[in-house]
Amino acid sequence: MLLAVAGSCFAQEAWRGIWEGTIGQMPVRVCLDGKDGEESRYYYLRYGKDIPLHQSDGEQGSWMEGGQSTDKPSGKWQLAAEGADTLRGTWLNADAGKRLPIALKRSAVPLDEAPSLCEAEYFFKPVADAAKLVAGPVQAFGRHRYQKLFTRVQKRGDKSFEPEAVVLLGFGANGAAVNRELQQRLRKRLARTRDSRMNGLSESTEEVVWLSDRWLSLRETEWPIGYGLSSISMWFETWDLSTGAKVDLWRWFNARAGVWHGEEFTPSKALNGAINRFGDNGGDPDCRGQSKSWGGPRLAPGGIEFEAGNGPCMDVVTASFRSLQPFLNEEGLRQAAALQREAVKP
Repeated sequence: MLLAVAGSCFAQEAWRGIWEGTIGQMPVRVCLDGKDGEESRYYYLRYGKDIPLHQSDGEQGSWMEGGQSTDKPSGKWQLAAEGADTLRGTWLNADAGKRLPIALKRSAVPLDEAPSLCEAEYFFKPVADAAKLVAGPVQAFGRHRYQKLFTRVQKRGDKSFEPEAVVLLGFGANGAAVNRELQQRLRKRLARTRDSRMNGLSESTEEVVWLSDRWLSLRETEWPIGYGLSSISMWFETWDLSTGAKVDLWRWFNARAGVWHGEEFTPSKALNGAINRFGDNGGDPDCRGQSKSWGGPRLAPGGIEFEAGNGPCMDVVTASFRSLQPFLNEEGLRQAAALQREAVKP
């Protein structure tokens, strides 16, 4: 009885982990995790798409391909341990009369690296890292240049929303450091696109909205698999190209502009009122009179751009540096002056 109980919880204990090996001659990567193996899945490195696995009731070492509601699994696994770090067994497709050997070795990565071993960023890392990246055409923002990296050649007029990463050109060592971080994020997004479960990544984009001698502002968009338009995440981030570090533009604002709650900044009524003067209610008269709290600050020609509202009442405005001057701290005033000097260069 004790042996039977021990055998029933192997997915959580002895067999829990990431495994690499082969089914027949095909290399695979396997994750066994979760209560009763409910998070388990695997993929062939050649194809990079995950296939769910679940334990069979009452059969020790037996696994079925597909979700637990699948009436007809695409394959059945029978596994047994050979020592602490080796699994061997058989893959069977009864309909096709096909039987292949399974040989798996435990990965050397520590099991406590992530709360869920099957999370995409780690589980699909080998195929994401192996993806060949192609540089798109050189683009210009003012007198500065950049490219984008994709996993395939982009055709003119292509509106694809596959993961991409901006590559700055001619910004020296600090620009190269930013490029490395953006490319690392691209690899993580590529891993997430392999994930067929809810919260995998369906689409993403990265767009330059400002590029100057010192500053880069990006618009980031992600749309998870299995959710509607309302689940799309869009945010803006600004990088200081003199240091290679990300900067929150709210850090340029003083106490009159609002208050911090941990890492979140809430604009004051006075700042919202100053920004409101530049808005047009999204062009919809029905949106007039709605109170607004502006967010998403990013650099724009002549000032800082903000947005508020949603849907037809979404409003995007650029507040001039002059109008924002009473709300900027010492650092903000210094950077605003430098940006204005750069803007008037011939």
